[in-house]
Amino acid sequence: MEVFSMIKNAVIGDGTNPITQHFDIGRHVASAGPEMVWKIYDAVRKSDQKEASVFIFDKKVADKLYKPKRKEAVSEVLRKCVKNLERFQHPQILQVYHPIEECYDSVAFASEPVLASLANLLGNQERMPTPIPPEIRDFAFHEMEIKYGILQITEALSYLHNTETCLHGNVCPSSILISKRGAWKLAGMGFLQVARDGKESFMANPWTNKASKMVQPDLDYIAPEVQVDKRCFYVSDMYSMGITICAIHNGGRSLVNSMYNPAEYTKGIQLLSISFGDAASKLPIQLVEPVEKMINRDIRYRPTARLFSLLKFFSDSVVSCLSFLDSLPQKDAGEVTTFYTKTLVDTIPKIPKKILYQHVFPFIRDELYTESDKLVHVIPPLIAIVQNASREEYRLKLMTEINKLLAMPKNALVTIALLEKLDIILFKTPVEAHKIQVLPILYNTLDSNNSLAREAAMNALGAIKQHLDEDSIKKMVLPRAKAIFNNANNVKVKMNALMCIDRLLDRMDKSVISDNVIPFLTKIEPEDPEIVMAITGIFRHMMTDKRCGLTHALLALQVMPSLLPHTTNALLTMEEFGVLMDLLRDMFDAIDRNRRNKMKLEAMHDDETIRGSAPNIIGMQRHRSAAHIDDIKRSREKDHSRHFLSVDHVSHPKSRTAPSTPELKDRQRFTAASPISQRRVSNHSSVNANKDLSDHKQYSLVPEGPMSPGINLIPDDSSMGFPRRSSTQSLGSPVHHRLSVDANGKPRRHSAGPVVVPGEMNKPHYGSGYFNQMTPNTPRRSQPSLASLSNSVMALFQSKLNY
Repeated sequence: MEVFSMIKNAVIGDGTNPITQHFDIGRHVASAGPEMVWKIYDAVRKSDQKEASVFIFDKKVADKLYKPKRKEAVSEVLRKCVKNLERFQHPQILQVYHPIEECYDSVAFASEPVLASLANLLGNQERMPTPIPPEIRDFAFHEMEIKYGILQITEALSYLHNTETCLHGNVCPSSILISKRGAWKLAGMGFLQVARDGKESFMANPWTNKASKMVQPDLDYIAPEVQVDKRCFYVSDMYSMGITICAIHNGGRSLVNSMYNPAEYTKGIQLLSISFGDAASKLPIQLVEPVEKMINRDIRYRPTARLFSLLKFFSDSVVSCLSFLDSLPQKDAGEVTTFYTKTLVDTIPKIPKKILYQHVFPFIRDELYTESDKLVHVIPPLIAIVQNASREEYRLKLMTEINKLLAMPKNALVTIALLEKLDIILFKTPVEAHKIQVLPILYNTLDSNNSLAREAAMNALGAIKQHLDEDSIKKMVLPRAKAIFNNANNVKVKMNALMCIDRLLDRMDKSVISDNVIPFLTKIEPEDPEIVMAITGIFRHMMTDKRCGLTHALLALQVMPSLLPHTTNALLTMEEFGVLMDLLRDMFDAIDRNRRNKMKLEAMHDDETIRGSAPNIIGMQRHRSAAHIDDIKRSREKDHSRHFLSVDHVSHPKSRTAPSTPELKDRQRFTAASPISQRRVSNHSSVNANKDLSDHKQYSLVPEGPMSPGINLIPDDSSMGFPRRSSTQSLGSPVHHRLSVDANGKPRRHSAGPVVVPGEMNKPHYGSGYFNQMTPNTPRRSQPSLASLSNSVMALFQSKLNY
């Protein structure tokens, strides 16, 4: 039968233990207990899928003891250990989920989830799986973890000594377990002794080679009085605790290395002060003196567990916060609320990230799925953790739980608490998950019937608008805000809807504002001054922000007609009326300014078009044919009595030599259609057009330059057959006279001076003396009128063009 059991266990392991009926057992992860006889497995409780750890002692381990009595002694110690653990309910003592189960092959029980024993994490890999799990192989303690862990074990001992009047009897790394939340738990209760008759001393059996190591405490951590005097006290546990503290800071090595030999143990005790001197430099300075007293051979110098826990070393806000979390079930509702909403929120930035995600966040995560009354108090510390997390930490450690929370049914208070901090969640959440995971809670709340929740949602829009795209605002938010306004009977709700729209203007496209927002606002016919002022504020926002695209046409046709009736609202105060009128005046000013600027630009464009046509006429004149020049010379030879071509007879119906009828009609048509003639000559129509111009030359029309718009009338001597004259000739020499037009279309006359004609840079020109005298002997002749001169020139240009 025994052989069959061994073969069965070899094939299916410990699956025959009754504990498998209650738990699904997973992988082997760690070991603990005397001689590390407990193998620790990950497990899940079948009834509620709660995570757990299953401890299994394989009885084959004790087969090497040969004697059946000794084999049974090992099982008895382990049974006692589990029964004592079930007896005590303390946050720093390992919690048992399922009592001991035993079969022929094994002994097993289940506990809260355990990562490993302290001995495993300090390097003891006895009865560990191969390969070592990476979470244990790569484990490293944070200074705060060690500080709080020492305090946790000290509090557990204080509970045993003072409340339960018990002596642990085997405080060592193999009796301390680290939970998956990072809490240190005291176990190894197989050597526990209970005080009788109020005595503080206990009988003890010294360590001996005659008994199995599995049924005796760890010799390296036993107090000297146990081994020498066969007696022990509460402070004997404090000695063991002191040696354990030294081992934690000494790479897992005890100050006494007995190698399970009582004689070596005695030598180690004699050299204890020297060994401590070497290890003291590795301890925190605040612990050196207390630990030295803890391992003193004289029990009178050793501090009690309660006194040791009061050291200033443990007076730390993070340690206090973690300690409160561990004792949360024993606290009343008021203390829990204050702790979550104030103490924990203030402390989270100080907590190391490793402890925060391993120890603190699991407590909060568990509260998320409890009764909703507690859930609202958990939101502030949860948001504080999110806010202090990097985006990578949020994605890996927090986002899954946050998404579950956002999707699950919640009461209004929880929803409001989440909406108030929705901007923090959106900032940490990847952009591609915004529309799917986060924003639905906002849209659903805007559609809800709870006014407080809707108000919180509309207030949240101002903080999260940078995370909303134009499409979401146009299709998801703006229609809901309009619906809330239209369906509301409360002025405050309507005000919130308008404020919501105002906050989103910066994120809207111009087309959305002109097609959706402005028509909505202009159709509102409010009587409440608050609504009028809210609408006024929105339009003021549009006026001051050019991105809103509020044109003067929209102002004149839509906005102002909707605002003007409000000026008759008798409910407006003087201040409110002044605000409305100021806005209307600003709108009038904007319309006036825009229209005037537009009209000026149009006028300038017309002037530039007129001036731009002159060079074409000049080009045509400059490229006249040689045959035309010959005709002019022959005509002058026939009439030597006249030295200049008169322009009066061309432009005026009373001229002495009128041109042929078709030519006259063409010139009159050109003159009548010419903008220059219409604008400039009409002002001088009263001038006598019959005045005789006895000494005129042919004039060239040239641009005056980009800075002085106008027309230059320059006599061209060479076209008349006269030689060109130098600008340095006498006063009687003819000089060019320039006629130009100013910006208002009026002719103006410039002072004498040489004028440079495009294309004739090297030709000399003449000053204004040309019109006063031809030569010193030539009699002074009268000046032609400007109207006559302008008409003549334009007629002359037309004749040139026709030619």
